Amino acid sequence: MTAIVYESNTGFTERYAKILSEKTGVPVYPLNEAKKKIPKGEDIVFLGWVFANKIKGLDKAVKLWKISAVGAVGMNPRSDKNTEILREANKPECPLFYMWGGLDNSKLKGMNKFMLNLVRDSLEKENKPEYADAIKVFREGGDFVSEEYLQELVAFILMKM
Repeated sequence: MTAIVYESNTGFTERYAKILSEKTGVPVYPLNEAKKKIPKGEDIVFLGWVFANKIKGLDKAVKLWKISAVGAVGMNPRSDKNTEILREANKPECPLFYMWGGLDNSKLKGMNKFMLNLVRDSLEKENKPEYADAIKVFREGGDFVSEEYLQELVAFILMKM
């Protein structure tokens, strides 16, 4: 395993990547820096933030390196269903691990902010009780980063080393 490479928007994925590096001893780089430092074809773990079920940065990383595992960080709670949705939308050719990240409204900009507000407004209009938690996170934000969510990915990396 050469490195952990990540793409982060509001900092949750970056935090997971750095914790993962601490737990495994594998160096960590943001995607733009990794392009300059890691030779093409090297074996990496990629972490990316999720927006509209797409793992941001994954397409770029796949073109540059051999991806041994993908970590997806999103604001939906962890579940087999959410992981399967991500697997279907992104089609990684390696294990996929999902970590619950969070939402920091103060760091959102442009189209991302606009789209999240549209989703929130749509959920509010539907007024279904099962959307209450999601609406609260959309409105107030939330930080759900936990080392617990990295346990399986840490074990995978240590096994591969």
